[in-house]
Order: sequence, then structure tokens, then C-alpha cells
Amino acid sequence: MEDSGDTNPGLAATSGLLRRQFIERSLDEVDQMRRSVPQLIRGDAGTWQELRFGAQRMAATAASLELGVLAACAQELAKLTDEKFAGAKLDTHFLFSATSAIEMLAIELSELAREVS
Repeated sequence: MEDSGDTNPGLAATSGLLRRQFIERSLDEVDQMRRSVPQLIRGDAGTWQELRFGAQRMAATAASLELGVLAACAQELAKLTDEKFAGAKLDTHFLFSATSAIEMLAIELSELAREVS
């Protein structure tokens, strides 16, 4: 009898490898986001655009890899960057929200990295 379940060992191994690679790349990316905070505070449009693209890319990939919490964190950061480009004032509250969102990504990625090691 054929197994009709979702337990394909080759698929599971590939999925695990993709997750590990994504997490490693994303850890590097979130470190860059952290280093860019001074430019974000100054309102540098290019840095905000890089943050936006990184958050969008991370959200989409995390969702496709079924990393729901990470996808949600990245989506929230992407929404904040959308607000910035829609004219949000870069006041203390907004900047605190954006930097906190970056830190939440870092926390979730660190947890995922421990789980896949």
C-alpha cells in the first residue's frame, strides 16, 4: 500500500536545509538592520528602502517556509516602513516601534537558529 501522508523524508530534509539557510541569511540581514539604526533615525530614505525590502523578503520567505511568528514579525516591520513612506513623522514613538520590530526579528531568528542547530 502506498503512503499518502506528508512524510516524504527527502522533502523534509530539503525543507530543513532551506529553513537553516534562510535563518542563517536572515541573521546576517537583521544584524545589518541593527547597524543601520543611526541612518534610520536620520531619516535616510535609501536605508529605509533597504529595510522595507528586507522585511518584505523575510516575511514572504518565512511564510512560505511556515515560520509563522517570524513572518508576522517581518510583516509588522514592513508595515512600519510603509507608514514611513506614507509620510509618518519620525518621532520618538515611531522610531522606537521600528527599532523594536527589528529587535523582535532578531529574537525570533535567534530562537529559530537554536531550534535548527
